[in-house]
Amino acid sequence: MAGLFLIHSEPAVNQVIRSAIQDHPQFVFKGYSQSAGDALSKFPAGVGIVVIQVKLPDADGFAVIQQLRQKHPAIVFVPVLQGNEGGDVWQKILQLGLRDVIVPPLNPQGVLSILAQALKNLDTAALDVVPSSCYVIAVAGARSGVGKSIFATNLVISMAKQGAAVTLIDYSMSPGDFFTMLDQVPRNTIMDAISQGLTLDSGLLKNLCAEHKLGFDFLACPNDDFDFWSFTQESALHLLKESRSINDFVVVDSGSYDMPPTFAAVEEADLVYVITTRDLARLMATQRWMKALIGKGANSEKFKVIINNAEVGTELSETEIEEILGHPITAYLPSCPAEATYSINSGKPIIDIKKDHPFSSVVGKLAEYTIQRWA
Repeated sequence: MAGLFLIHSEPAVNQVIRSAIQDHPQFVFKGYSQSAGDALSKFPAGVGIVVIQVKLPDADGFAVIQQLRQKHPAIVFVPVLQGNEGGDVWQKILQLGLRDVIVPPLNPQGVLSILAQALKNLDTAALDVVPSSCYVIAVAGARSGVGKSIFATNLVISMAKQGAAVTLIDYSMSPGDFFTMLDQVPRNTIMDAISQGLTLDSGLLKNLCAEHKLGFDFLACPNDDFDFWSFTQESALHLLKESRSINDFVVVDSGSYDMPPTFAAVEEADLVYVITTRDLARLMATQRWMKALIGKGANSEKFKVIINNAEVGTELSETEIEEILGHPITAYLPSCPAEATYSINSGKPIIDIKKDHPFSSVVGKLAEYTIQRWA
């Protein structure tokens, strides 16, 4: 049974909400406030779901949600729209991880359907609420050509679609990767951040990041040659530490295993997705690379090995692959060579254009676990 509280300035909406749940045994109406001030001062106990107007007379509904979340992290919030909102409102809904939205015309049957789904989400709401501290994810590998950038971009897009506020940063030091894969040429690049050295702060870094139409921020490498050796490990570490103040999640697409920015990404990350393929040469390189990192003090528990089945072979079994790596395998990425090639050439990410492909399903589940910080 869930207690429901309504924050809305229109009495007619109050009537619709109450009519929707009056005969439903799993809802208990906990009260109604017509303003943010009244709601915050008289917020009742035992509330599991809050239905809230996005544009309240005395406050921004999203700001009220953030205030209430600090005190009640397990509550599920359901925003009520007017029906004429722009993309910025939907972007905010995604960033706050709001799964259920009530859109006009309002009728008891339609509202009950949405609230019933919110009730299902109530049990897992505590996991889905993004904690206040930022979570850094590095995507790395011991060899090139294993699909790191494809995985990183699709992971970020899936996380954004699931409501996470996420920044994608390109440490690969490869010109133009993100420009091509994301089909967007930003005004600033990572070289603008590198040029600031250790004076770079989170405010400037946030301004340098570009907003992507699919709901995340990103900082790409330039589209032409550049002096990537000027990006030292010290600068790379500093940039990542400052990035923790930008969004709730930061995903770093790293480059060659022996580059200073890659070491910085692995060192600073809370989670490392290690990407490799099934061929013996790359598996052995991955095993040696992880062993060397662990020998230098890296926590082996933060490594999640992902096998890209782009080059599917039957010579090595899954058991043999784990024995070679000396580390458990987290997931296998389904083979999708044609989709990957089209995605890169068209600038349309697989997760966005092939939603039903097994690759998208696996990445989507990994994104969900990432948002939950593998709790």
